[in-house]
Amino acid sequence: MAKKLLVERKGGKYLSKGIKIIEDPTKLSPALNKTTLKILREIAKKPSYPKEIAKNLKLDRQVVYYYIHKLENSGLIKVVKEMRKKGAICKFYLPISDAFGFELTSKQEALSLKETSKVEEFFEEFIASGMFDGSIVVGSPLQHGPFLTAARDGHYAIQLAMFLGSFCELPKKYVVKLDTEVKAEHEERRNMILIGGPITNMISNEINDKLKIRFIWIETWKIFSELSKKEYVDEDLGIIAKIKNPWDETKRIILLSGLKFEGTKSCIIAIIQFFDSILKNYESGKDFFCLIRGLDRDGDGKVDDIGVVEKLIV
Repeated sequence: MAKKLLVERKGGKYLSKGIKIIEDPTKLSPALNKTTLKILREIAKKPSYPKEIAKNLKLDRQVVYYYIHKLENSGLIKVVKEMRKKGAICKFYLPISDAFGFELTSKQEALSLKETSKVEEFFEEFIASGMFDGSIVVGSPLQHGPFLTAARDGHYAIQLAMFLGSFCELPKKYVVKLDTEVKAEHEERRNMILIGGPITNMISNEINDKLKIRFIWIETWKIFSELSKKEYVDEDLGIIAKIKNPWDETKRIILLSGLKFEGTKSCIIAIIQFFDSILKNYESGKDFFCLIRGLDRDGDGKVDDIGVVEKLIV
């Protein structure tokens, strides 16, 4: 039995799993009925023993023992551990591969597999499975929150979502949420991309003190950097940050926000068009803080370039 890879393209990524190529297809016969397929799929989730398999699948225990014996004799499953339970030895089984098959010809097709880009690394927790995992959170367009403000930057989620769609698929569940919805539904314990700062987005307000480059109020709203100890007030400045989710540290939060909506727009442009320079030296697993400035090189009043003012990776 030769082992190869089964490759599937999802979104902009190639995903693979091991497939066992079986030279004698008759050895697959024990797997070719509904019951054995159920058993194989059950133990593919985690190693299990016949009594537990029978209970989980609501099958007769002797039926499970019969099919386990056939699968083991055909070499499709193996014992991975033994454990004594109530005086008996329980054998835990696992399939020898994630997939099985046989080949009709030796014909092969060349694939061009691209390397993972920095932007894919930056959004890895959101796109790694090939399906978007998380929420894009925008401020409510109605007056709300501690500052009773209405957000004007929610439409930037459209541009960001279209960009992320080139790396993953969209789940059936709606991924864009208002900050008021996240609060009302208690959905903070997940991966979140926050658009807008603490003035208009309540979730951004709650994580603001976790940022090394953050928003502060001293007579007016400013951006403060712990790195340089400087304060900034320009409307074309924005913060791009990535931190652990304080509600669940297995999840991540990405913030894209300026002092005003112009700065937020600059952050979206930066992460979509200029990620190579913005994310230079980014390291997976570390917190990331970048203060950027939107630039108008051609003088038409629109941002067409991005400058990095400060960056901190910790």
